[in-house]
Amino acid sequence: MRDCRTSDDRLFAFVDGIEPDLETHVETCDECQEFLAELWIGELKTDLRTPVLRQIRFDEFLREVGQLTIDVMGAMGKAIVEYGPGADHEPDDMSAGNGNEE
Repeated sequence: MRDCRTSDDRLFAFVDGIEPDLETHVETCDECQEFLAELWIGELKTDLRTPVLRQIRFDEFLREVGQLTIDVMGAMGKAIVEYGPGADHEPDDMSAGNGNEE
């Protein structure tokens, strides 16, 4: 029994959803929170590390692909401005001649 006089049985009932009126008490009582934390440690049968790490790596991959896309689009925009229709000059290999030199 804790200082707050909440029995283990009542906390088990709270966990099972039978005593929802304990919710406010559990939110403010450190002893009850510690008891419930001890109950839940090791209860999770699934190891979440692998899916969480996979999701983090996937998020990083998407961020990098997004940045690469922005970089490529920027370079393409510069190329269009530099060499696109209406450009003031021709690319360097075109100015050397057309191959019909005598």
